[in-house]
Amino acid sequence: MEKIKILLIILTGLAVSSCKSEFSEELPPVTLPLDQAITNEKVLNTAVNGLYGLYQTYYDQSSESLNSYGALIPTLQELLGDNAFVVLIHSNRFSATKDPNLTFYTQNSDDIATVWRTLYRIIGNANFVLNYEGKITDDPNTPGTPENQFGQAYAVRAMAYFTLVTLFSDNLNSSNPDVGVPMPLKFKPGTNLPRSSVKQVYDQIFTDLTSASTRIGTGNGNKKFNAAAIDMLFSRYYLAIKNYAQANTYAQKVLDNTAYTLLPSSGVADFFSVGGENNNEIIFQIDYNALDLPGDNDGITATWSSVGRYKQNFATQAFFSKLGPKDVRRGTWYRNTGYVQTLNDDPKPIDVMKYTVTDRDIVVIRKTEAVFNQLEALYYTNPADALFKLNAWMKANRDTDYAYVGTGIDLLKEILIQKNLEMFLEGFRYSDLKRNGLGFKNPQTQVELTPSMVQFKAFPVSQTELNTNTLLSQYPGY
Repeated sequence: MEKIKILLIILTGLAVSSCKSEFSEELPPVTLPLDQAITNEKVLNTAVNGLYGLYQTYYDQSSESLNSYGALIPTLQELLGDNAFVVLIHSNRFSATKDPNLTFYTQNSDDIATVWRTLYRIIGNANFVLNYEGKITDDPNTPGTPENQFGQAYAVRAMAYFTLVTLFSDNLNSSNPDVGVPMPLKFKPGTNLPRSSVKQVYDQIFTDLTSASTRIGTGNGNKKFNAAAIDMLFSRYYLAIKNYAQANTYAQKVLDNTAYTLLPSSGVADFFSVGGENNNEIIFQIDYNALDLPGDNDGITATWSSVGRYKQNFATQAFFSKLGPKDVRRGTWYRNTGYVQTLNDDPKPIDVMKYTVTDRDIVVIRKTEAVFNQLEALYYTNPADALFKLNAWMKANRDTDYAYVGTGIDLLKEILIQKNLEMFLEGFRYSDLKRNGLGFKNPQTQVELTPSMVQFKAFPVSQTELNTNTLLSQYPGY
């Protein structure tokens, strides 16, 4: 992928870039009128590449950190949950996540501000691209079609709004239903917006995913969104709004898609190597390569695993104990040997050996997620079937000795812990617990969250954003 930061387009003297922090100030400096910025399909393709470039981790031209799906979001999903922690010897990065007094959840948190800023930067640039829908003709010398490119922009925007409303608002039809997130849909620089309702945001996500599904096609490879990715995003969406029948339907569509293959037990050990980037399990991943790497301090390898720069973020012993002796993920993705045994933490940490080289692409969507989306949906509609399918998949693919007989809420917890064992550091744990109203206590840090606590319901908005957008309100309780 051509690396285009912040939709940076340089063409015959034209430069388009956005370098403000807030979505309300997304005004690219240009040397020609804005309606001339994207003039043909080749430039459109470059602009859409720029949207995917924003998924990476880096500093923009103004030295602002932009970090979301490439490192920060999957890191927070684990550290703010029950199965990961920052060890005693650390770089001070993410150290507040281990404080039982919940000092991480403040309006001065740089990490929370970065998530908000980056996602709105993505949305602002997607809006800029979508401003040209219907204005670009198909160029026979350019691969694909404009329709496909605009479909990807809709998908990018949908995913950003889904992440924002998941993190910065409570669940749909729960507390504070009017407190969604601001929802700019047009490229109108200088416009401040209040929060839309939670339902309005989810309705827009559905609209954008529907628009993407009719445009995007199947031939984009795994470095861009495609039809299978849209089906998975629909499955996530329907879980979030608790339409479990539709969540199951879309999960099954992904499972039935023969272009992708569920990761077998024989493929686990090498899946997160650079060679694993071409595995047919992967539907969408963020592109990194030897010439296009995240910063040493901010990529996902910086703080995770014993081979990272800071060697500070690990899984808990309680998490590791869920793996059976014959589980193929024990000793491959998760290890209790080597460096972690030299640390003074008690209990000792568990090494997470998924991302160990900086040029490994970051997995965002893979087929096995559909297994767990279906299991969660079936738990609410046909728990006996959920139990049967959970045992069948685990025995066939991860642990030949696996056998689970629990029912009720224990079955849901088992489905979600097996999902975390499979998809740790892939962006799910905190949101999975929140979506299902499952409070927790981290056994290593003693951080505890219950569904009644504001920190469980939503992240706070940064004070900087509140100062900039005078129509924006803080989430109640902060």
